[in-house]
Amino acid sequence: RSSDLGFVGSTRLIKNRRNILQGRTYVLPCFFVMVSPMTIQNCYFIREQFFLEHPNFQKMLDPDNVSKQSKRIHICIKVDIDTNTFYIPLRNNLGVAVRKFGRIGYSVPSRSRPNAGLDFRYAIVINDVKYIESHTVQKIPHSQYAIIANHYEEIKKLFSIYLNGYKKAARKGRIQKEPLYRESSLINFCNELDLV
Repeated sequence: RSSDLGFVGSTRLIKNRRNILQGRTYVLPCFFVMVSPMTIQNCYFIREQFFLEHPNFQKMLDPDNVSKQSKRIHICIKVDIDTNTFYIPLRNNLGVAVRKFGRIGYSVPSRSRPNAGLDFRYAIVINDVKYIESHTVQKIPHSQYAIIANHYEEIKKLFSIYLNGYKKAARKGRIQKEPLYRESSLINFCNELDLV
């Protein structure tokens, strides 16, 4: 029975049982069933400690509000590029994903938040997993999670285009002159992006 398997994240011992069938006795062996906690693929929280250790970062979402930075539905999609791991925040009010000066993100609307989306401008680099907390419970509407899950490769490709454009502009010293990049949190990660 399913109840014999325990709960998500728990270990339950199924005891020896004797079944009598047609006069014969069968002994079922003792065994353990380990069910690991469910994780929501590609969605993460950034732990508060990360923001506490980097108080001088510029152009971050919710500046000077560490609690909100880590609790504000800062749901991210992980993208591994050039040995770095990028976390792109899901915002309630991204607005139009493609502006006249270029693509700033990817629309991930829900019924109650039609303007929500992943904001490429506020992507951050975190290569140490100690700052990362996986989702064990789905924290966003199914419609939004389905968009992220079903379009992950497209999102990754579009973010890669944004990232390459940012790096090109940075090498030319044009970050502050180009509206697509002047409000980017990537300014804090010159070492990781080899832009020093």
